[in-house]
Order: sequence, then structure tokens, then C-alpha cells
Amino acid sequence: MKIIYLAVSGIALLVCGAMNSVAVAGESQTRSLTLRVLVDGPPPCSVKGSRVEFGNVVINEIDGNNYRRNADYTLDCSNSLMSDLQLQLKGTTTVINGEKVISTDIAGFGIRIENAADNSLFAVGENNWTAFNINNPPQLKAVPVKENGVQLTAAEFNATMTMVVDYQ
Repeated sequence: MKIIYLAVSGIALLVCGAMNSVAVAGESQTRSLTLRVLVDGPPPCSVKGSRVEFGNVVINEIDGNNYRRNADYTLDCSNSLMSDLQLQLKGTTTVINGEKVISTDIAGFGIRIENAADNSLFAVGENNWTAFNINNPPQLKAVPVKENGVQLTAAEFNATMTMVVDYQ
């Protein structure tokens, strides 16, 4: 009998609590709200890219070194308010031999984007920003890569990426 009494008391407390909530919910209250807004200036630069043409690529010669080409682009930063900028390369990516590269329309085949200064892998994708100074933008290279053990067949290929430049 004692157990039933406790259960009924618990239900009664829940019902009373719910009724109090309804009464409080009907009252109006005033709250102060502080908003902080960051107004960004105009885009720092306009970017003009170009096509990277690899010409005829011999499948058996794709080794991550052969067919390396400059990935030229121009920046017009005449409207920039600051000289410290950041760059992001976006595009559909895939992982080939442990590296994130730009996907092509051929499975097991991609385009590795490199820092031209030392041929190191350039980070590609969302949340990968590279800081640079307007007077020394990164120079990029593109090189075809294929997954180890994949047998490619002759075909034309395409890959695209987008460059985003913003303030640091």
C-alpha cells in the first residue's frame, strides 16, 4: 500500500508542476539581447584561373612526377583592405595513395595540387586555408597521379577546382 501511495504522490507532483509551468508560460518577460555583427569589406581579390593542359599522357608514365604543370592564376587585389590574405582550394576530392587530390572523371586517377616552391602537397578542401601575403601569393603546380595497382584505360579526363581568397 505504501508503494502505491508514493506512486500516486509522484504523479500528483508532476501534474501540479505542469500546471505551474502553464501559468508561468503565460506571463510576458522582457530580456535584453546583445548582437555583435562583423561587417566584412568587399571581396579582397578577384581570381582568374586558367586551364592546365597535360597534352598526351602515357598511362605507364603516370608516377606523380611526370607531366607536372604550372597551375597559373592571377589575382587582382586592388580593392583589398589588407595585405594578409588566405587561400582555399575547393573541389571534389578523392584519396589516391594516401593523399587528398582533385578527382577526375576516371576512377583511380586524380590531379595532385602542389606548392611550386617544394612540390609538397597543397591542402585541398573545406576548412583548409593557407595564409599568404598579397605580395607573395602561392605558386601552384598540378600533376596527374594514379592509384597504385589500378589499370587505367585511355580516355580524356577532366577535373575542376575553385580558388577562394579571403581576409585572414
